[in-house]
Amino acid sequence: MTTKPYRQGIPAEILALSHERDILRRRGQYARADALKKQIEEAGYAIKDNPHGAHLIILPGVEVDGGSYHRASQMPSLLEEADACAFSVNILAQNNFAETRRCVESVLRFAGDHDIEIILVDNASQDELSIWAETMRQRDRRVHYVRPTRMMGEAGARNLGLKRSRGTYILVLDSSAELTGDLFTPLAKTLADRSVGVTGLHGLQTTNLRHFNESEELDVEAVDQVCMAFRRSLLKRVGLFDERYRYPLYMDIDFNFAVLDSGARNVVTPNLPLVCHTSLRETRFSDAERTRLKKRNFYRFLEKWGNREDLLGEFEEE
Repeated sequence: MTTKPYRQGIPAEILALSHERDILRRRGQYARADALKKQIEEAGYAIKDNPHGAHLIILPGVEVDGGSYHRASQMPSLLEEADACAFSVNILAQNNFAETRRCVESVLRFAGDHDIEIILVDNASQDELSIWAETMRQRDRRVHYVRPTRMMGEAGARNLGLKRSRGTYILVLDSSAELTGDLFTPLAKTLADRSVGVTGLHGLQTTNLRHFNESEELDVEAVDQVCMAFRRSLLKRVGLFDERYRYPLYMDIDFNFAVLDSGARNVVTPNLPLVCHTSLRETRFSDAERTRLKKRNFYRFLEKWGNREDLLGEFEEE
């Protein structure tokens, strides 16, 4: 029978449908059981089967610029639409109002004449961010505000922002970053080279796919997500971030390797006017939890790319 849900608040009729599905599965009536599963998912709930029945999970909804969708998956993607501006600046926030405000305001301060939009994704923060962000959205048409109703993993939350982006270029910024000048002109100049896939502030290199070090070279294996820019059209070739990465480490490296696998280059744009402050979002985790999550992501990365030495550049061993 259906076991207790992970979260309270699931209606009795949904629990009854799940219980009926359990019975159908035990009887081998999988077609009818799958039809009920689809009905349950369309109502906004995910099912995790186990030998004793099924766990029900409430799927997050999402609020977008004052509107809402019952499920995040129902939010329409704008990636197939024509470019509407030059840069879509994607910023992800979670319970770090002060640093997010500093980041957003610095982008607006140094946007100059560049045609930009800011896609601010608030990953279900519990601080004053939502009030401030909604006020900013109403005051400045360049600001768009996306908020899932429940906390999502890093990649899933980032993908919400990517799907709402309409710029020729997408700039992924960490909320701890602060612009000190015009970085849009040098990024656009680098990306004018069609052989370039990703560019940004910090480059990483590896000789063995196990250890990554910051690189002083221009051509690198990966550009980290503190400041990472690419053409929006690139997403049609390589896809979005892998949503199995619920913690940020290796999520950006994984994306960079998908770009390398597509035949593009990853390069650093030097001397970008950007200050990288210590991220307050990291304080959400204990040292032990960070170690566990990093190890999980590391093995996930190795599973996908651990035998792809063909994608590596020619760097000298240190």
